[in-house]
Amino acid sequence: MAIIACPDCSKNISSHSALCPYCGFQRGEVAEEQLKEFRRRQLRDRIYRLKMTSYATLTLLVIAVGWYLVDTSQFQHMPSSVGPFILFIVGSFCYLVVRLYLYKFKKALSKLR
Repeated sequence: MAIIACPDCSKNISSHSALCPYCGFQRGEVAEEQLKEFRRRQLRDRIYRLKMTSYATLTLLVIAVGWYLVDTSQFQHMPSSVGPFILFIVGSFCYLVVRLYLYKFKKALSKLR
């Protein structure tokens, strides 16, 4: 067994593998089950990254709420800046978009099983 570079993504792969585990490039005959497993793995990786992104957007929302509370803790009725509101709106929008993509990819993964 030798390690070669994938012709498509240039990452190191085994010379015996017919399918690149990184980009999905087919070097020869590939069984349908291998292609299905590669698609499942790709979807699982996307779902993982989307979950991490949703945690980051939730962190933005917590920061926005904390910023608002600190800004209004001096017995003011209105905060002195609009930063917390903008951060909250951007964080909410990003969170909703990420959750929609997460739903889409989870649904696609369940169809592959």
